[in-house]
Amino acid sequence: MKRIIAIILLICIVALSGCNTESPDINGTSDNTEMIPNETTNIPNKDIPQGSIEEKHFVLESNGYKLNAVYTYIDDGNAHPAVLLIAGSGPSDYDETLGTLKPFKDIANGLAKEGINSLRVDKRTFSYAANFDIKCGIEEEYLEDCNAAIEYLKSQNISSLYLLGHSLGGQIATELAASIEGVDGMLLFNSSARHLADIACDQYSALDPVNKESYTTYAEAAKNATTSSAKGYYYYSASDYYWVSYNQIDVAKNISNANIKTLIINSKFDKQSFDEDLNLWSTLFSDSANVSICVYDDISHFGYKIDTTDPSSIYTQVDFPSEVISAFTDFIKGDR
Repeated sequence: MKRIIAIILLICIVALSGCNTESPDINGTSDNTEMIPNETTNIPNKDIPQGSIEEKHFVLESNGYKLNAVYTYIDDGNAHPAVLLIAGSGPSDYDETLGTLKPFKDIANGLAKEGINSLRVDKRTFSYAANFDIKCGIEEEYLEDCNAAIEYLKSQNISSLYLLGHSLGGQIATELAASIEGVDGMLLFNSSARHLADIACDQYSALDPVNKESYTTYAEAAKNATTSSAKGYYYYSASDYYWVSYNQIDVAKNISNANIKTLIINSKFDKQSFDEDLNLWSTLFSDSANVSICVYDDISHFGYKIDTTDPSSIYTQVDFPSEVISAFTDFIKGDR
């Protein structure tokens, strides 16, 4: 029984943080620095009346790091909307691979069929896990590389710029949108306005209610971590130095300060979130003219219609739901 609970817990943590299943911790130990060659692949598609869908595989350079990236775009000479896909926490490749599932690749292809370009990039914690030391935080895990990715998109022939953040990546999207110019909208996919440590606490407590008090203590320690108090202690697989940087994020304030159109998509079937997460979005933004909230009944944390508490489900090939792609594209095109 304990083994079954442990397996389920691992899947929950992986899905919460958007990690690669081989190394779910924020401070991973693998070091995958092999770079892909620069190349462009044509993807035939009968739905694009002019031009074609191209996939440009290249290396994005950011603060001395070289990260594998894929730019999917419509090659017709016209400017198109572009989206930066931002993965959840932990070491994740540019497809946000989970078992045999590749949600970011599926999303990129779905957007391209509707005439929307996208960029997806390996996280630094995936390609250079050994360089992510105990004192690294949100700046090293996300912000530096996301800013480099945004600058790349701005250099392309695009008509508008959007951020699509999954899980913790959604919270990061708000931080970016509130601090830089030129972002036209953001999509927060199965993300939350709650503190990540509180969500982790609820997950652990649901599976191991006997030790709920200890999990609550861990969450409070993470939330109260400061520059002066950090000593290298770990709470929920992240050091207190990491939590110091994370604690600077205020999702609700960021959305208000960004003052751009925002789509929030969650699901009641997402086993990694709770009613409190859905209710908080509604409490904060149900009356906001800039924010649209959509709640599905049947998609998992990564978007597929599978039950991720079953470890084998992530090794069953399924299509990414067309209705979710439509929600993304309608929002970007201004139809939502």
